[in-house]
Amino acid sequence: MLRTGIHAGFFVAILLGSGCVWMRDLPYRDQRVAADRAFESQEYVLAAARYEALRDQYPETRIREDLMFRQGVALYSVCSYHGARDVFIDYLSSYPRGSYRADIQDYIKKIDVLMSRSTPAEARKLEEAKAMDNLDVLGRLLAEHPTDWRVLEAIGDVHWKIGNYDEAIDAYYKSQRIASTYEERELNNGKLILDSEGNPVPVNPKILSEMQIKEQPLRVYDLHAYTSRNQENVLGGDLQFYNLTGSLRNQGRQLLRDVEVEVTFRDLGGNILDVDYVSIGSLGPGEVRAFISRADDYDNLYNIVDHDVSVHWRE
Repeated sequence: MLRTGIHAGFFVAILLGSGCVWMRDLPYRDQRVAADRAFESQEYVLAAARYEALRDQYPETRIREDLMFRQGVALYSVCSYHGARDVFIDYLSSYPRGSYRADIQDYIKKIDVLMSRSTPAEARKLEEAKAMDNLDVLGRLLAEHPTDWRVLEAIGDVHWKIGNYDEAIDAYYKSQRIASTYEERELNNGKLILDSEGNPVPVNPKILSEMQIKEQPLRVYDLHAYTSRNQENVLGGDLQFYNLTGSLRNQGRQLLRDVEVEVTFRDLGGNILDVDYVSIGSLGPGEVRAFISRADDYDNLYNIVDHDVSVHWRE
């Protein structure tokens, strides 16, 4: 009997201990649910305020990490970039190895682009620099206009022409990242959604129903395949690489976690030659993220003629 009482007392002590996340969450669970409900109803200002009020109730727990991340995303969603950036920087300081570290670094990069005072290059200057096919000239232009995706694209074109394929793909990918950041803002401000072809259309209940946004919130679009063969071989040579860049948008109202792009590379007969998985991380409502996929099975590169793209996520 004494042994049973000791065991019961020990169990109660564990539940009431400061480390018990479940006990700590219990008094504030309804408030947390209300904050999440405001977030999913796109009442982002209200959601951010509620997350802010709850943060200090969960010191040093995974729940506090979630609250900080969702607060930052909520502020970002209403274009409160300074506030969002402060929350994200606070998160990185508090959790240098946190679960959302990579996601937050992506958000900060996008915020820095959107808050930049850099202006686009003048059309005339850009065309003159492109006509020269000179990386030094384009590099100086990029230094003057670091958030102009068109300059990066032009740099990629020059690298491609001279056979620097890795540098070309890197420039193209950076260009697409910046372009997708601006596109995200335009789509959200214009209350637009992407159709099956990747074209923006106004949001309305009929469109949402037809596209089954709740069941399929992610849209993959703007895909570009980059391939090249050995130019020294008169017969065309072996395929040097097969890279695919694209953009992914969360068109739903929920924060999606563990988003992953699956790219299947096929031959002429539709047979699978290689499969690549690209980790995206978390995507907030309306968010656009660029991605790059590479075929790694070099024994089959020569035979790749097509690809399929699918996405996976967790709510």
